Amino acid sequence: MGLRQAGALLMTYLTACAGTPRAQYRESDAAEREVAAARYELHVLTAGSGPTKPVEVAGEDFQRAMRVLARGYRSGAQPAQSAHWLMEGALQGTLLAEVERERVVRLMPLEDDSPLEAASAPEVRRKYLGLCQRDYGGGDCIGLLADGPTLTREDMRTLGLALALKGVLKETGVALKGMVSPQALVAMLVWTCCVYLTLWLLPEPVSKVLAASLTVALLAWLPVSTLWNLMEGWGRLVHEVDRATSFEQVEEASAKFRKLMGENTAHVLVLVVTAAITGGAARFSAQLPKLPGFALAEARAGSQGMSLATAGEVEAAAIAEEQTVTFMVRRPGSRASAVAQEAAEGQAGATLIIRHQGGNRQVLINNQRWHVSANRSIRDIPAKDPVGDSLQAAALRVRDAWSRNKLPDRELRAIQEAIKQGDYIRARLMERMFRGKWVERQLRRDFKELEWNPTGVDAVDPTTGLKYEILTGTDWNMELHGRRMAEEFFRMITF
Repeated sequence: MGLRQAGALLMTYLTACAGTPRAQYRESDAAEREVAAARYELHVLTAGSGPTKPVEVAGEDFQRAMRVLARGYRSGAQPAQSAHWLMEGALQGTLLAEVERERVVRLMPLEDDSPLEAASAPEVRRKYLGLCQRDYGGGDCIGLLADGPTLTREDMRTLGLALALKGVLKETGVALKGMVSPQALVAMLVWTCCVYLTLWLLPEPVSKVLAASLTVALLAWLPVSTLWNLMEGWGRLVHEVDRATSFEQVEEASAKFRKLMGENTAHVLVLVVTAAITGGAARFSAQLPKLPGFALAEARAGSQGMSLATAGEVEAAAIAEEQTVTFMVRRPGSRASAVAQEAAEGQAGATLIIRHQGGNRQVLINNQRWHVSANRSIRDIPAKDPVGDSLQAAALRVRDAWSRNKLPDRELRAIQEAIKQGDYIRARLMERMFRGKWVERQLRRDFKELEWNPTGVDAVDPTTGLKYEILTGTDWNMELHGRRMAEEFFRMITF
């Protein structure tokens, strides 16, 4: 399968014979209707294809823009809750503190068994409140204690990020003096940044809705390599903060992240997140022209096939492979969904899921997902595919039997080493790739009658000529998969 290729270690995502029976469709120009019904377009940004230098944002320009953006800010009661709602990113349970008998007893790292006992938390809490008194006028300045007196792991990470951004946050406070409550905006900024960055550490590193639009804006001001380094650095900060047993250790981890991030990236991150906070999903794009360097950033985005003016149409952003970010953009125009419905009704149950830029598309019919190359028609999809059905059922059974301990020692060591270094994103991508290889090995063993290929489409049925690709069944993975195999006609077997 595609994920196993040596040159694509971190990749994760996205012809029938004449005797094969065909599904019946109305006599109409199906190809034209497919084009009209396409709902999404994919845009791929890589470190090699985009700008290599950031748009520079000077300190004075930063403060001036913050004053303009802050005019639309309305503070909420709890910054953590507001940030989660804004980013629509409910973080998974593995990221939360462990609770026993309704109280937090330890702050467990993601992949480690060395907890920070709750007994260590009071000292961290005391020094946190001292920081608030010294730099922000006192109180619970970042809102870490809004949900209770015990610091959770997410609180600790937020504290680590606040320490890493302390220079830029101080500039923010100076810029907003006499305008709004600097403390309230600082708290919301830090929490929103924390939630956004942590979305990239989840098993499926995908950001959606406003968070995806935020990624578009970041990549207009920053190179792909800079965003990637920012995410990797955040993973290392999380790794170290999760294992911290003192406030000083959190400060040390934060200092490393601050050095890696640099002042310009910190300026851009805070400005773009402030635009998201003050504009929300509806007005985010309208806020971006208020940022320093907008004209250059818009030109850079345009050169990569994106537009800051329509950033709100970006539905999702995902890490497909190292140094690569892929965006799914809703096709502009109000008729798209209506025509999609017409197409679905007119093609005997066939629904076009996505049309790729190369003209290849993915179609759902009879609960089967097919990739149709630009030179093929949906009429080539067979009415029945018993071999594919059996292969699909087996893939789901094999998936349910998988666990990390099924992997060879060398693959386990590679994952554990990445986790040890705090490279959570790379670890997740590797684990997903290794799981895919394991599932395919089991299917190769059980379906020896198929012709299995070391490159290209995974398997071919020699009787019918139908081709099958084995891949993880996340929507994003399937939507992205066609980019690499645009010229092939095959059924997607998901697990």
